[in-house]
Amino acid sequence: MEKQKKTKGYHIESYHMNGQNWRLMPDDPEMDNIIIITGFMPAWWESEYGITFGRSFHLDAETHKKTLLKMESILKKRFGGLPNFLTGIDYSDSYPVERRYGDGFIPALFGGEVYFDDASGHPYAYPFELTGEQARELSVPDVKNHPVIGSLLDKGKGGFDKTTGEQGFEGVINIAYKLLGEEMFIYMNQKPDLVHHVFEVVWHTINSAVHTVRKWQDPLGVKPTYFVQADCLINMISSSMYKEQLLEFEIKFNQSFDIYGIHTCNWTVDPYLDAIAEVEGLGYLDMGPESDLDLVHRLFPDLRPTVFFPPERFRRLEVGQIRKEISELGKRINKGYILLTDLEAGTQDAQIMAAYEEAARL
Repeated sequence: MEKQKKTKGYHIESYHMNGQNWRLMPDDPEMDNIIIITGFMPAWWESEYGITFGRSFHLDAETHKKTLLKMESILKKRFGGLPNFLTGIDYSDSYPVERRYGDGFIPALFGGEVYFDDASGHPYAYPFELTGEQARELSVPDVKNHPVIGSLLDKGKGGFDKTTGEQGFEGVINIAYKLLGEEMFIYMNQKPDLVHHVFEVVWHTINSAVHTVRKWQDPLGVKPTYFVQADCLINMISSSMYKEQLLEFEIKFNQSFDIYGIHTCNWTVDPYLDAIAEVEGLGYLDMGPESDLDLVHRLFPDLRPTVFFPPERFRRLEVGQIRKEISELGKRINKGYILLTDLEAGTQDAQIMAAYEEAARL
């Protein structure tokens, strides 16, 4: 029997500190039609302020918190006057867990090696390159008692009563690719039973990890449970392969959590929309700017779409062009979000301000 969902009064919203993430937010009937979400690449933080996100940021709780507090202060001073810019997260009186291990968190649960000083500024999980036999033998790790979980979820929460931030959990296709490499696509065509086993193991692992963290964040279960799956490689497979081999895991996640969303990165989501529409009551969906937003509105009438604005394009545009394109995109979205995430070094404050000012007019 499917559990009764607890969703009233909340929704999922994207935000970005040291990488794109998602959080639970209370509904606000007065919220603006178009809200811009901004985040900067590690290279921006390093070039502007000398802030880096290496091993100590991810593994040492004190360094993690001090860095986030510094970032929060910088953003407030530099951009605090812009509407909806600040996350409102107060790291000072809490135990923060903000994408520690980055995209390497789930691979680490499988025993993978994570390199924390990659040139990208994000943790890098080395590929597993499992053989077919190793893939058949893959099993779900003991997530709740895993030392990586234990190291992150401090039992005393650093002496604070509340936690802030979001851990970040990736998605089935992304982790399966990390485990299998390019062979994953071959298996999807030639050995679907084998790759289904890997998908199933990854699903159980992610599902257990998310629920473990949610229980730690909210021991009494006051708020809805929630999760956004990252389908960053969705554009590498056909719509039929997605429907036949991966849709079932979207549905299983949706049944497991009160509010569920799908991150398709900045790809055009059109080929997959009919399948995604089978996920009942989808609570979040992001997509690239070329996606058919009229179709999105028809298939998901209660959804506030979240649409990426390519950061490299944004950096090249003049202020007037930014105003024009934000206005055009915002009108297509109607009510929702524009993501200015992963902004690069060299992006000017005037460009960012123009985007926010234009969005506020919509």
